[in-house]
Amino acid sequence: MDKDITRAHPFLDLSDNDILTDSKAPGSRSGVVMHIALQGCLRGGDIPYGLTADTGGHIRYLLELVEALSRRPEVEHQIIVTRAFDDPKLGAEYTAAEESLGPNVTLWRCPGQTSDYLAKEALWSELPALTEALVDRMREQGIRPDLVHAHYADAGIMAYQLKRRLGIPYVFTAHSLGASKLQHASPDKPISRTLRRRIRYEELAVRGASSMIASSEHEAKFQYGLYRCHDLNRTKVNPPGCDLQNFSRPAPQSTTHEVDTLLKRFLREPELPCLLAIARPVAKKNLKALIKAYGENPELRQKANLVLIAGTRSRIEACEPEAQQVWLEMLQLIDDYDLYGHVAYPKQHELRQIPAIYQWAAQRKGVFVNPALNEPFGLTLLEAAAAGLPVVATQEGGPIDIVRRCGHGLVVPPTDTRAIAEGCRQILFDDVGWQRLSARGRKNVAFYSWSRHARQYVMETGLVTRDSLPVLGHERPTRILASDMDGTLLGDHRGLERLKQWLAQNRECLFVVATGRAVDEALGELNAWSAPLPDFLIADVGSSIYRIDPQGRPHPVQAWQDKLDQDWDRRACEQVLSPLPGLRLQPAHTQSAYKLSYFTDDSGASKDSLIVKAKQCLAGAGLEARVVHSHGHLLDILPVASGKARAVDFIRQHAGIARRRVVAAGDSGNDEDMLRYAALGIVVANHSGELNDLKGYEHIFWARSSCAAGILEGLNSVDTSTGRQLNDNNQRHTPLEIDINGNAAGMEAGA
Repeated sequence: MDKDITRAHPFLDLSDNDILTDSKAPGSRSGVVMHIALQGCLRGGDIPYGLTADTGGHIRYLLELVEALSRRPEVEHQIIVTRAFDDPKLGAEYTAAEESLGPNVTLWRCPGQTSDYLAKEALWSELPALTEALVDRMREQGIRPDLVHAHYADAGIMAYQLKRRLGIPYVFTAHSLGASKLQHASPDKPISRTLRRRIRYEELAVRGASSMIASSEHEAKFQYGLYRCHDLNRTKVNPPGCDLQNFSRPAPQSTTHEVDTLLKRFLREPELPCLLAIARPVAKKNLKALIKAYGENPELRQKANLVLIAGTRSRIEACEPEAQQVWLEMLQLIDDYDLYGHVAYPKQHELRQIPAIYQWAAQRKGVFVNPALNEPFGLTLLEAAAAGLPVVATQEGGPIDIVRRCGHGLVVPPTDTRAIAEGCRQILFDDVGWQRLSARGRKNVAFYSWSRHARQYVMETGLVTRDSLPVLGHERPTRILASDMDGTLLGDHRGLERLKQWLAQNRECLFVVATGRAVDEALGELNAWSAPLPDFLIADVGSSIYRIDPQGRPHPVQAWQDKLDQDWDRRACEQVLSPLPGLRLQPAHTQSAYKLSYFTDDSGASKDSLIVKAKQCLAGAGLEARVVHSHGHLLDILPVASGKARAVDFIRQHAGIARRRVVAAGDSGNDEDMLRYAALGIVVANHSGELNDLKGYEHIFWARSSCAAGILEGLNSVDTSTGRQLNDNNQRHTPLEIDINGNAAGMEAGA
């Protein structure tokens, strides 16, 4: 690394005392995010991807992130900061100082020392001037963002300076890390000064960042882990989203015809399956390894074509030096292996044609190949998944996470051309396997949405604090009583009145009602019984949580709904289950976005078989969901992250209450998870046989009384002098991990 870089540029002074803590100045405009992205050609409208080597995927990531954040209520305005330059060959628009990209998004272009277009390797000399220009502009316009987001190391240095000078926190997205390149560098080739400088800049950016946003677990643990200042606790894995609608739905017929004409003119047998690669013509994309893998495998050459979409070009000698070198190497390999008539490599294509290109390959049951030496994320693998195209991808970087989650292909060492060829051959020549991988990709790629990414982004960057679940009427709740409603809390007026008195005398106890009913119906029933008002209502069998204010009005807890969105596809669950005989959909008012409810056949034997079949159908379709059976004839399909127990635990954690201080009461099968979870589970006397499996559990109290009276019986089952539960013969029982009366009682259960 460059030891003298700080002497060359005093503005990179590394004094720890100069790094201000994350703070906001009085009068700071709320909800303003500033993105810094200096590389490539950034403008409004269509982006000319591939126009320069640096006009690539990071710009698309940035613009789609900005669009997603603009829909979040926490974000009022966004400013994108980039560099101004003047190059007639690239376009006059890049000289404009400001450009509107939407109602709440503004693009700022800051001048540097030179007005020439510069590749990313040359931008380091511009950073002092760009930083001064940005600070001056912020002061002139009175703009102080809540957060700065730096994209790439050069932007990280500018954000580092803004933090030192103005105290504005920043997050860092590397997009690509220089230290990862060293793993693939030739041992006999010295490390270039440019790469050493880049790694040094990345060290500084990581050092000062409030957090780093990584696209994958591999990037968070291994790629960022190569840096001395790396802190895994500050590294947040938040895979970017992708607008995949154009890839999953059929392309317009006119575009499909254009693509067909574009590619067929290269190929002798254009209907054969193809290996498709879409990447910029740069060395790290390793396209020559794919050509070698194809050229050296006779079976692939005979039974498949090769399609290379590698940017746009007019003449190779007009390309940037690296692109020139890559194209010359590829053309040399095509010539060496005599692949003419088997490989398509068009000079021009338009961005709107890309979805049709994936679909062209999918229609021929081809394979998408990404052989990059290192791929921080792997956006093209998501596009392929949405188009139903299986993949063979590099095992270096984000593709590991993507292929694992989507289940639509294989990962291979990018330098092993035999492994690349074998992976392609294995998928291409297995019809059943190809169909399975194609279906998995289409279904599982839904996880990678920008709405999910933006939701996680505002939580983890501090733009919004996590819902603290304010508890009205409680200064510091120290324990929780969570009760089922019908048949447990309700059903006995006399016992209910006594329980109401107990709650009034124990205000440190957070009262939670958990029910299978919808919120309005549940509140109406509680009101009809004059039941005590809960602090929180868990409705729809744990698929929604509401804070209840003193007037009895429900306020949904959005953080819980956000949690349930992950891996939940209600429509797909209904499509799979509805054809099953013996299942009947419950009325519309019992359904919700996070609950799919059925009536089941009354026959015991067929009912048990039906539940097993439902679980098998969901698993066979690759759908993650919870199947809850209760009251003998009700079947609820819920998000895998939902359920009464998980909802109670969510409230417990946000309220800061130890798990050993949680009591739950219930009477039927949909209470089982909650009863197992609690430190003390109370089963009322009028319980159904669905709970018989809990007999023998030492933390379960079997009440002799029904409904609310049974709850009180359980609450009184703890010996106040010892903290031990009394069994139903009033004998000393095994100590519980709970102290309902505030006495010490065993070790705390896990969270």
